[in-house]
Amino acid sequence: MANYDGLTPGQVLADASVAEFIKELGLGIARAQQELDDNSVRQMQAFTEVRDDLGERSLLELGLMPAFYHYQHADVSVSLQLRLEVGKRDEFGFSASARLGDTREQSASSAASESESESGTRVETRQARLEYQADATGTLTVNGTQVVPSGTEPRARLGSLLDQLTGRQDVDAMVYSPPDTSLGISTDAPDTQVVTTPRSVAFTFDSHANGLITIADNAATDYVLNAGTTVSTSAQGDLKAYAEHVQASIPSDFTTRLHPPHASGEPRFGLLFNTGEAVFRSEEDRRGLTELAWCLAATGEAVRIEGMTDRQGAADKNLLLGTERGRFVEQFLIANGVSESRIEVVDSRGEGRAADADDDDGEANQQWRVTWILTPERDDYWLSVRSQGSATLDGVAPDLQGGGSGNGFVFLWQPASPDLSAFSVTVEGQAFTLDGTAVAGHEANAAEAYAHHLAAALNATGTLRANRLGPVVEVMRATDTYDINLFSATSEQVELTGSEGLTVTEQFSRTRTRQAESREGASTAVAVGVSVDKRESRQFNMAVTGNSQITARLASVPPPELFVEAIQALQRERRS
Repeated sequence: MANYDGLTPGQVLADASVAEFIKELGLGIARAQQELDDNSVRQMQAFTEVRDDLGERSLLELGLMPAFYHYQHADVSVSLQLRLEVGKRDEFGFSASARLGDTREQSASSAASESESESGTRVETRQARLEYQADATGTLTVNGTQVVPSGTEPRARLGSLLDQLTGRQDVDAMVYSPPDTSLGISTDAPDTQVVTTPRSVAFTFDSHANGLITIADNAATDYVLNAGTTVSTSAQGDLKAYAEHVQASIPSDFTTRLHPPHASGEPRFGLLFNTGEAVFRSEEDRRGLTELAWCLAATGEAVRIEGMTDRQGAADKNLLLGTERGRFVEQFLIANGVSESRIEVVDSRGEGRAADADDDDGEANQQWRVTWILTPERDDYWLSVRSQGSATLDGVAPDLQGGGSGNGFVFLWQPASPDLSAFSVTVEGQAFTLDGTAVAGHEANAAEAYAHHLAAALNATGTLRANRLGPVVEVMRATDTYDINLFSATSEQVELTGSEGLTVTEQFSRTRTRQAESREGASTAVAVGVSVDKRESRQFNMAVTGNSQITARLASVPPPELFVEAIQALQRERRS
């Protein structure tokens, strides 16, 4: 028996010899046919036997004819469900049953019945798949009830679809993957203010000043924020205590975020998520990741990303969701200027880290609904400083922007609300003039205002679509599709139907068995049952459950004419 740890379900089934089992079911039919043929020969012997009580004649000579039987058809069906849990115990089971119905002649009456069965648990959640086109305007019908997505952008409509579906009892979770789009995107605007990638356009400026202080030495240092604000600090017990001391000393008209140096396996920054989602929870979270992205882009630091989940829902759903959370952060960092070559995305373990921490199945824990962002090559502390209201960052000191070591400002982003109306962004050959008009609560020439207008212009075309993530615009073709995975643990049947750009590519799985019976004056029934069960105790748990069905029809046929004639000739020769 193989070590199932790390194998795919298909590999597990192959190792469990399921194909061999199905073959044996079919061979059972063949062996039954052989017995019927042997019985036919024995019947012929009985029908040709000369009997004294019949006047030294045989039944055949009296006109009686034996009936031979054979299977007209036989259908074999197998339905399986697989559960594999690493770190617990190993359990494998399989069962099957078969019913064979028969008639001697075409039946004068018949009865048929059909049943469907479905099963699901927290672990053995069933899965359905959809494709959602970026310009989709259709609906999803679930068991006869329409679910109508709302919103002007693809992500907004998908968020609406998620909220409505997971509010039902028949769908437990929805995870979607954005299209892997690569477009021709460029701009003639200054690259310090507008950054383009093959998937996005980002406006990388802010109406508030932002600075980045590196803290490498546990030493008394005076930090000049502007002409009227100097922060005096003193050495502490260690570098960590000193960094926290510096942060606490910054006046309240500045907001700060402290990023400790890398320590193996520990998070240095985490983007938290709501249950079942892989998008920003709030504008504050979006701003925090934006500021970190600018720091990473400016310093060229290497980045390691790992998405994860708590233990709510099925393990396969959490693995997919953890992957999407990591991908979401990766693409947002790239959009804001972080070099893709400096980003390492660790394969998600889904709920694996939560399980390692002994969280219980089904437990909601915000600590694990996160993407960790680590900077493994960094040994100093970072303190990002953002001005509020009328506060400014100007004439800062110590100023290490030109190089140097120790404690001080390594980067400074001054407030900016530039007029970019003379510039444009070109997407797939279509030019879009940049518009910074005040809109939706954003001030004129704010980065978010430019993003709002650009996304609206892209969505007004017939060939392109866009999403806004603050000052970042995700761009795709109108025909690009999101992959959607739905998960359900209900035992009830769930039927899905999509329209106008929303296509159901895989329904929730179910097993179906069919039984048929034909009757006449005389009939024969043959039942076959097979059960296989195999278990091993290890550090992981695997179970295969399901049902199998053989449906067959037994038909009566007369003996071949040549066969009968030969037997009769032999009897005549014997009498002569």
